[in-house]
Order: sequence, then C-alpha cells, then structure tokens
Amino acid sequence: MAMVSVEILWALRLFMIYMVIQSIASCEPDILLRNGKVTELSSWLLGDSIKFECNPGFSLQGKTWHLGNGNMMKRYCATGCNDIEKQANGTILTATDGLKAEIECDDEFVLSGNSFTYCNGTKWIIKLGTCQLANSVGDHSCDFEREDMCGWRASKAIPQPWKRISAAADFLKEKCLQQDHTFQSDVEGHFIRLQSQVHASRTYHFISPIYPRNSFHSLWFQFELFMFGSEVRNLTISVKPSSMAVEDMWNSFRNICTKLTVSGDQGPNWKSQSISIDEMESDFQVVFTVVDPSSLHGDIGIDDVKFIKSETNEPHS
Repeated sequence: MAMVSVEILWALRLFMIYMVIQSIASCEPDILLRNGKVTELSSWLLGDSIKFECNPGFSLQGKTWHLGNGNMMKRYCATGCNDIEKQANGTILTATDGLKAEIECDDEFVLSGNSFTYCNGTKWIIKLGTCQLANSVGDHSCDFEREDMCGWRASKAIPQPWKRISAAADFLKEKCLQQDHTFQSDVEGHFIRLQSQVHASRTYHFISPIYPRNSFHSLWFQFELFMFGSEVRNLTISVKPSSMAVEDMWNSFRNICTKLTVSGDQGPNWKSQSISIDEMESDFQVVFTVVDPSSLHGDIGIDDVKFIKSETNEPHS
C-alpha cells in the first residue's frame, strides 16, 4: 500500500511539473475591445465562441461573433471623426457612416503600412500607410511594411503557413507573437509569422529577392527572430545561387547552403540573428526553411531583415 501511495505521489508531481512547463511556454493574451465588451463562451455542442458588443453611441466595426480559436480579425468600436487628409499617390475611401477609412494606391505604387483605420470618436486610431513606388530596391532591407514584402515570397504550397501579419488587423488568441519588431505596437507594424496548420506537413521555404553578387561581399545578413514555445522545432537559414531551384538546394545541397540552424525555444522576445555572406560566384538568395509546421506549438516570426557591415568575423546575436 505504501508503494502504491509513493507511485501515485510521483505521478501527481510529474503532472504538476508538466502543467507548469506548459503554462510557461504558452500564451493566451486577453481579447480587448475599447469602448465595448468581449464575452467568451464555450459549449459542448457549438464549441468555443466570442461575442463582441460596443457601448451605446459606438458602432462595431467587424462581425459580432467569432467561432473557434483560429486567427481572427480585430474588432473596433467607433463613432465619427474629421476627414483624413489626401495622401500622395493614393485615394482615401471613407465609409458612409464615417467610421472607417481605407487607402488605395495608384498604379505603379504599392502600399507600405496599414490599409485601413477606424475612428474612436475623437481621432483615427490606426495610422494609415503611404503609397511608395513599386519595384524600388533601396538598400535591400525590409521591415515587411510594404504589401509586396520587398520581393520576399513563400514557396508555392497549399496550405501556406508563411503569412504577412498586421498588428492592427490580425489576432491569434493562443499565440504570444502579436506585435512586430519595428514598431512593437498593437495598431502599427507588420511581420512574417509561420502559422501552424493541421495539414501543413511538408517543407516550407520563405525566399528573398535576388541579390547581386558584387554588392554584399564581406557583409552580414541580419534579421530579427521570434521563436518561442514548448514544441518549436528548427528554423534553417540558407544561401543559394539564384539559378538553383529551392527544392534542389534543400534536397541535394542542403549541407553546403545551410548557414545557420536555430532550434527550440529562444524566449518570448525578438532577438537579432545574422549569417555571413561569403564571396558568391553568382547572384544569390537567402532562404528560411521550416519542416512539418503542423506539429508546431509555438511562434516563429521574422522581421527587419538587412545587410550590415561587421568589423569581426563573429555573428551578431
């Protein structure tokens, strides 16, 4: 009898340790609705649901109900505001009730920043983006504010777990990563997030534009990385010739092209990582790769990629 009691005690202790670890390495941020209220409901028949309601005098921008725990669009309660000033190279479209405004860019221009804003009764609460010239190269850095993602793209796949996320529009209830690195705000900023999906059981690449070989010799490629969760796996960063298909790189030349592999929980904050760019014989591309994100319980985010000079041969982190 004493032995059975000891075994039960050890089982309870291990269970408590597991629950503590799970609570530390997971997040469930509160859902807030300024000038309104949020009601979370759970039913064995209908499952989880969330109801959004605004205070008297305010109108709900978005649907009243959200079903399930998946990615949701943020809701806002609004009244009315003054007209927004005209934007260069774009058109401001205001809803008939005056509570929402959107910007559309002219041809040959691309939006950088938020495409919409709402009025809270006193001011427009989200900063509208600006229209920038399309296909502009600049210094090859990218904060992912531009809708074209500065030429970065995800490899073709269905489902596609690599997503450009808006801090002002997107909310995933069970994720810790809600803000980008650039602005670290709830109403401004964009970043790239790898979203775990049930059927996403393949290899998924996120690929840079083509960089000219003569421009980046002896530089470092730096990026901000958010990698947090109890079951986060590996993120591989590679450099390949632009003429090489990304599938060939991964299947046949992975060992040669891989520059860095980041594994496991790195903490609930953005952290700088970098890789050296060797002398290249041809134009090249940088590739982020994750395998089997269907089993990913956590967050992987990428933001603020750029090339930097280094006085040493040690990576920045």
